[in-house]
Amino acid sequence: MAVTSLWPIKGRVDRVINYARNPEKTTEASYEELASLHAIDDVVEYAADDMKTERRSYVSCLNCEEETAAHQFIETKKLWQSISGRDKLGGRACYHGYQSFKEGEVTAEIAHEIGVKLAQELWGDRLEVVVATHCNTGHYHNHFVINSVSFRDGIKFHNTPADYARMREVSDRLCREYAISVIENPGGRAKNYAEWQAEQNGKPTHRGTIRADIDRAILASTTERDFIRVMGEMGYQLKTRGKGGKPLKYPALKPPDAGGYFRFHKLGEDYTLDKIRERILHNLQKQVPFPEVVHRPPRRYRVRGQPRKKVTGLRALYFRYCYELHIIVKRPASVKRVSFLLREDIAKLDRLDAETRFLGKRHISTIGELTACREQSSAEIDALTAQRQELRKEARRLTRQGDTIAADEMKQKISAVSSRLKALRKEVVLCDGIAQRSGQVKENLERLIAQKETERKELNKNEQLFRRRGGASREAVPGNR
Repeated sequence: MAVTSLWPIKGRVDRVINYARNPEKTTEASYEELASLHAIDDVVEYAADDMKTERRSYVSCLNCEEETAAHQFIETKKLWQSISGRDKLGGRACYHGYQSFKEGEVTAEIAHEIGVKLAQELWGDRLEVVVATHCNTGHYHNHFVINSVSFRDGIKFHNTPADYARMREVSDRLCREYAISVIENPGGRAKNYAEWQAEQNGKPTHRGTIRADIDRAILASTTERDFIRVMGEMGYQLKTRGKGGKPLKYPALKPPDAGGYFRFHKLGEDYTLDKIRERILHNLQKQVPFPEVVHRPPRRYRVRGQPRKKVTGLRALYFRYCYELHIIVKRPASVKRVSFLLREDIAKLDRLDAETRFLGKRHISTIGELTACREQSSAEIDALTAQRQELRKEARRLTRQGDTIAADEMKQKISAVSSRLKALRKEVVLCDGIAQRSGQVKENLERLIAQKETERKELNKNEQLFRRRGGASREAVPGNR
């Protein structure tokens, strides 16, 4: 059984290709030694025919060369832009797709063979394609990176519904030819790959967050009216009837701070309105949807004579944001207190956590310090990349001479340099992410603080009104009779 998907990419082509061709994913576990010697900028180098056949990584290219695939994608766009006079570099840079097989049904070699045949039949006559089979999970799956502009006629590839239907049709036919099971009656729309991947890794998603809130509202309800009230208290807007009062064919709900509505039936079988009503009827009593957790404040220790240094700038911004998202917690708190605006970033917990730890570790508080750190890391990357190239040349020379001991020592040096390069590249990515995200983080926090201030004023106003209405009268006060 093979599942397929294809989606457009806006941004840098080389990052998508490097992800698909990552040696750690495309090389079988027994080939780690080869990968450490023949990895050039995260791409496996095929240096000799015997290495390709006896020890190989599962990466193939159609109409382009592996080492220069990203460059050829761009050159094709530039060529046809100069010929036609139309923009070929803007918009969708490429397409990224996958073909995932059921665990235990195929080997890496068969999976890759099917992937190459699929790419050849669908796009091989007019588009440049990189096919990579990932072997690092419990099931083999192919990744396809496809240029958005045809090298044959310069026409852009748009991936219409008919194109995707054709992809699934060809994939199913190839699976039958290789005696692999297929989904005979696929139903409904497939999940977005990023959402599916997040669920596989146990990370929260937008729909997962909405389903969790619906579950809480159901537990706190014994009638449909209770359910609507609880959802409203959580900030949700429900749209179940049209202007004439007629029930909508596709009722939907809108989370707080969200840009649009989510249809109930697309959240899962247990989350249609009929199913929700049925679940509510099984409740014998209401439960508290957001129980408060009894906590004990942690003890604090501080060395005498050492004043506590106040965190400021970017670090303070990120620490506060992580606190609001409950990545950093002083005490457990209800999910109700997290705005949906911030809950969108819960799906990026690992990234936000890494960025926050990086700022704290490097003691970066300003954009200037962040820029200087990035420039320093970039300079070191350039120097180490050149050094690794020389080490690889020396390793190949020693291998040809048959000096295995010296060659092994050189491989260890190459591995050490590659590890350092990997860490530095992560730092550069973190710097770019912080520079890009910090403005939005600040804006989100300002909106959240303003929202909390409004809620606080409203609460104080209601309390004062309650006291005036429910307070003791003058006649009831002793001494006023």
